[in-house]
Amino acid sequence: GWLVKLQSSDTLKRIKVEGVSFNGTWEVPKRYVKTIGDSVKFDQVAVVDVTNQNICTLDKTEKGWVVRSMNPATTGRHKPPHAQETPTGIFVLQQHKSKMFYFKDGTKRIEGYAPYASRFTAGAYIHGVPVNNPNKKITEYSSTLGTIPRSHMCVRNASSHAQFVYKRSKDFQTLVIVID
Repeated sequence: GWLVKLQSSDTLKRIKVEGVSFNGTWEVPKRYVKTIGDSVKFDQVAVVDVTNQNICTLDKTEKGWVVRSMNPATTGRHKPPHAQETPTGIFVLQQHKSKMFYFKDGTKRIEGYAPYASRFTAGAYIHGVPVNNPNKKITEYSSTLGTIPRSHMCVRNASSHAQFVYKRSKDFQTLVIVID
């Protein structure tokens, strides 16, 4: 999900990339790189602030960037081996899942699901309030939103806001910018 600049494809299996929101040049396996081309215009952005625990969405219009929504969020916490901080950087939104099922920590047993999940990097999604039973209805809000990091890497927010992000964003055409 990291947004990078392609530098070269020197070998058949590796490609050289340069970070956009991080320093350095790296050779990575080609299978990890999805080329989206220079013609893609990112007109929709979700900005996540891990320090203040909030999320906002912006659209580029003829008059410039316009804020479409702002909501409290809860980002990832540092509690290895299962919970990790939400990584900072510039990411390309990659995938949508109406229900992202998750396992109970340390098991392969499905504990519940997170509604309206929009994946922006390996393991990190913007999603609604997790439902701790795979058969229960969606929960709209949690009193912990906007307080302290509590998730496993994701950005959880009110389920209706997660649905808004889910419906308006497009795979490989929307940016997610995580700042601290």
